[in-house]
Amino acid sequence: MANNSIYKKIEEKGSLDAALILKQGKAKAEALREEILAVASREAEAELQKERQRQSDLVKMKMTEKDQQAKQRTLVKKKALIDQVFNKISENLMNLDDESYMKLIAGLIKADKIVGDEALMVSKADYARYIKLFSSGKAVEGQYVLDKLSSLLKKDEAKLRLSPIPAAITGGFIISGKHFDIDHSFETLTKSLKEEHEAEIAQKLFGGE
Repeated sequence: MANNSIYKKIEEKGSLDAALILKQGKAKAEALREEILAVASREAEAELQKERQRQSDLVKMKMTEKDQQAKQRTLVKKKALIDQVFNKISENLMNLDDESYMKLIAGLIKADKIVGDEALMVSKADYARYIKLFSSGKAVEGQYVLDKLSSLLKKDEAKLRLSPIPAAITGGFIISGKHFDIDHSFETLTKSLKEEHEAEIAQKLFGGE
C-alpha cells in the first residue's frame, strides 16, 4: 500500500513536470515564431523599400532620358535652322551679279600673298564665267590668261591663269601654286563663317534657349 502511494506521487510529479515542460516549450515556440515573423517582416520591408527605390530611380532615369531626347531633338532642329542660314549665304554667293562677283573674287585674292603666276581652279559650271569676267580671251599652253583679274588686283605684271582642270567645288575657286594651294571655295568660306559666327547667330535666333 505504501509503495502504491509512492508510485502515485512519482506519476503526479512526472505529470506536473511534463506539463511545465510542455508549457515552456509552447512559450519558446511562440517567442521563436514571433521572432521569425519579425525578421521576415523587416526583410520584406527592406526588399520593398529597395524595390520602391529601384522604381523611383527607373522613373527618374526615364524622365532624364526623355528630357535629353527632347533637348537633342531641339538641338538638331536649331542646327538645321542655322545650316539653312548658311546655305542661304552660299546660295546668295552663287547668285551674285557679275560686278559684285568680280569684287568678291578680287577681294579674296588681294588678301593673299601670291607670286602672280598661280592658276585658278574653278568648278566646271563656273569655267565660262571666269573666262568672260576675268580674261580677254588670250590662252597660253591651253590655259586662259586672267589678265582682267590681274588688272583688278593692280598687278598688271601678274600672269594668273585659269586651270583647265575643274575643281570639285560648287563655287568660288582654289589658287593652285607651285608650293601651296589656297582654298577659296564657297564651301570653305561658308564653313569658316559658320565656325566664327555660329554662336552669335544662335544667340540672335534663339536667345537664351
